[in-house]
Amino acid sequence: MKLINFYNSDKMNSLLKKMGAELKRIESTKEWEGIDDSKLAELLKTGEVEIEIDEIKTRDGVFEYKGRKVIVYIRDQYAKYYSRGYKFHLTNCSSISTAFRNKRNSRYVVSLRTDGKFKINLLEDNFIIKKDLIESMKVCKNCLKKINYNKYSTYSYQIQKNIYDNFSLTEFFNQYRQTNLKSNFFRNSNNAPLNVYNKDFNLKSKKLRENENYKCNNCGINMSKQEHNKFAHVHHKDGDKSNDMPSNHQVLCIECHSNLPGHQRLKYSPDFNDFITRKNNYEF
Repeated sequence: MKLINFYNSDKMNSLLKKMGAELKRIESTKEWEGIDDSKLAELLKTGEVEIEIDEIKTRDGVFEYKGRKVIVYIRDQYAKYYSRGYKFHLTNCSSISTAFRNKRNSRYVVSLRTDGKFKINLLEDNFIIKKDLIESMKVCKNCLKKINYNKYSTYSYQIQKNIYDNFSLTEFFNQYRQTNLKSNFFRNSNNAPLNVYNKDFNLKSKKLRENENYKCNNCGINMSKQEHNKFAHVHHKDGDKSNDMPSNHQVLCIECHSNLPGHQRLKYSPDFNDFITRKNNYEF
């Protein structure tokens, strides 16, 4: 198929004139550079590749390698910290930036893995005592705070703990795709889902509230008595009712829910008045 010559297209120029816009040529002094295919191939094949510190870039707030959003972890870990676990990193947080700055005698690995398990070596006095262990790692809390993942920094300790405990690498990579992050914050009229509850939301809501034992993630009030179940709501953190990703849900009592922006209308519902009356009578 032959491409249109936009500079000589009467139709295009007519549209530009109506818009009051001007067609400009793209000019650049930079030359295209190829990438290290061997390392990229290894990353795509195995999900991990060892790299030099200087090869790790931070773009749009998170780590990027060869144009792909990645996570970073240190492969060679000290055995004395084994019992408390190790962390993988999403961004150049205070923990990892210190290691980068000091260029510690460690092996840095970029990873696309989503199972939360990573290959590590255990060191003691700079000697490897165990090699090629496959260990689970948790996300770094400093990273969650720095990129404000799912509004992590804006919430109370209990909600932060919930975001941390339920962090999903699959969800992270879905949210931080290879495209520019800023464009991911917007949707167009063609692909935006309707901001309505999904058909199975009631089932998901019931299961989530049961898993949380009908306890408010914010104030901690217990609504597990059957007559109190109705006061436990499932809130969509990003305001998108169609987004039923686990990290987008939180269980809130009707009072805490009503205190969130855009939910003040709940204060005028019969359930809200019933809740406040019961709460004041110490029924919970």
